[in-house]
Amino acid sequence: MKNSFVRLVALLALVFAPVASFASPISYTPSPFDTIQGVTASYNQTLNASLFPLAALSTATGTTAVTATGTRLQLSYTGLVTAASSLSAAQTVTDTSVAAASQVMCQTTGYAGTGIPVVVNIVPAAGSFTYNIQNVSTGAALNATVVVNCFVSN
Repeated sequence: MKNSFVRLVALLALVFAPVASFASPISYTPSPFDTIQGVTASYNQTLNASLFPLAALSTATGTTAVTATGTRLQLSYTGLVTAASSLSAAQTVTDTSVAAASQVMCQTTGYAGTGIPVVVNIVPAAGSFTYNIQNVSTGAALNATVVVNCFVSN
């Protein structure tokens, strides 16, 4: 009888051992960075604060020279008749927010004519930058307004 009682106590100890081990858990204080949402919210706040100067979009229209202000630009060029597989004349953008060490990224958007305009040879300088529009089409000249979106990073 004593032997079976010892076996019963040992069996009950094995059955209830997992429950007993969780009876007093280690205390934990949650942090806002415990979840992906907390990290994402913090990252978004930092990103939005750093992108505040991009709130305004400056728009300008011209043929080969335009004046604009800001770090986010939309430039429209009318009258460019660039032959197939050739470069346009240099486009000059006067913008006081550009420094010689600025990074300037530009691309064409929404072109509805013949030919295929692509922005190339971007060169920043203090107070301005220049670039060319290359027609990469091998068979058609540019014949419509070319819209170029630029972003200036200082």
